[in-house]
Formats: sequence, C-alpha cells, structure tokens
Amino acid sequence: MMSVKLLVCVIMTIISSTLAADTEPSSLLKNVIPTIMQKYYNLAPTQTGYHLVIENPNGSIREEMQMILNPGTPEQETVVMGMYTVYDDKTDTETVTMYTADKNGYRPRITMKRKVRSANLNKSLISR
Repeated sequence: MMSVKLLVCVIMTIISSTLAADTEPSSLLKNVIPTIMQKYYNLAPTQTGYHLVIENPNGSIREEMQMILNPGTPEQETVVMGMYTVYDDKTDTETVTMYTADKNGYRPRITMKRKVRSANLNKSLISR
C-alpha cells in the first residue's frame, strides 16, 4: 500500500513540475504525442491513396497501402493491400498475415506462423 502512495506522489510531483514549467497545461501532450506518433506511426498520402506503417513497441507491425483503381470511371474501386504481424509471448510465436480488402471484402492471402526466441531466453543464453 505504501508503494502505491509513493507512486501517486511521484506522478503528481512530475505533473505539477511540468505544469509549473509551462504556462499552457496541454503543453505536455503537445510535446509527448508528436514524439510517439513520429516513432511508431507513419502515414504518407499518395496520389491515389495512402501508405501507412505502424510499429508498436511490442514488436507488432502493420503496413498497408490504399489505391483507387480506374479513378473517374464507372469501374472505380478502392483496394487496400497490406500485412500485419502479431507476436504472442505466451507461445513465442509470430504470425504474419498478408491481406487484400476491396469490393469483395477482406481476404487474407497468406498467413505464416514462426517460432521466435523470447527476450528472456536470449538474456539467459547471454548470461551463461
């Protein structure tokens, strides 16, 4: 119980010192959020859509690209192609899925699973 009180006190001290240093209360968010966005999120508009990359701190990655096919015609359609990886730390398995989403819906094209070594295993091997 004492550690929770200490943690709350430390957090309140950090927040109050940050607010005292800046005249605007939202400046903490203005400084922190863009840094997080630049590190893990990248969206690049293209002439016919976008290219998006999201890298999560846990190692998961999502990348997709949107295109407009046959723009300005009756056959115009939007197509999204991409891939995402998900890491399951319980089984040390990484799953990679490549997909297409268009007028016919979401369709996974390829799903691959592979075993990866966990960080704990790597640490134990290094410490020997």
